[in-house]
Amino acid sequence: MSGQAGAGAGVTPTPSATASTSDLSSQVRQLVLQTAKERGTAPVGDAVTELRFSNGYGPELIWQAETTGDICTASEQVLSRGCVPLAEIAKRPTPGVGIFIGASLFEGNWSVLLMANGETVDHISCQGRDFPVRAGYSIPVDGVLHTVYTVAVPRNLQGRYRVAVQRDGGSAEERLDITMEENYGNAAVQC
Repeated sequence: MSGQAGAGAGVTPTPSATASTSDLSSQVRQLVLQTAKERGTAPVGDAVTELRFSNGYGPELIWQAETTGDICTASEQVLSRGCVPLAEIAKRPTPGVGIFIGASLFEGNWSVLLMANGETVDHISCQGRDFPVRAGYSIPVDGVLHTVYTVAVPRNLQGRYRVAVQRDGGSAEERLDITMEENYGNAAVQC
């Protein structure tokens, strides 16, 4: 991890899910890795973790960039979604939950990447409906464990979701605004 500096120096990412290429062709994986290399965000040792969504979207790949230490994501659909510097991750509210980096619309659902900082997410809910989350990738930054989760939510349910979390050995609740389309129209239901 040469070239890292600041908040994340010397951190080691910990995949929370098995890294495999079972659902991702080797050709697509190589294209993602080549694109990352061209952008200067190649993963440390070519190691990537596949993130899975309950609605079948993906998989989304996540990794730590070797030269910068940034956490990056991509998928077959979005070859270079982007990267988040460790210094920005360290500045996120702790404890807290937020959108990690973007979302993808798939079969009427938003496939969203969340990041929990110093706590774990059990599920999110809106209008009395629970939506399961899947932990996919964790990385400690400045003594705080940051975990990326996947969740799929209906396109028409927008607004402030309830997020059930575990923190300091107890249950708590966060609020998270998931409004991916400002002008979705009259079909949108508010949380």
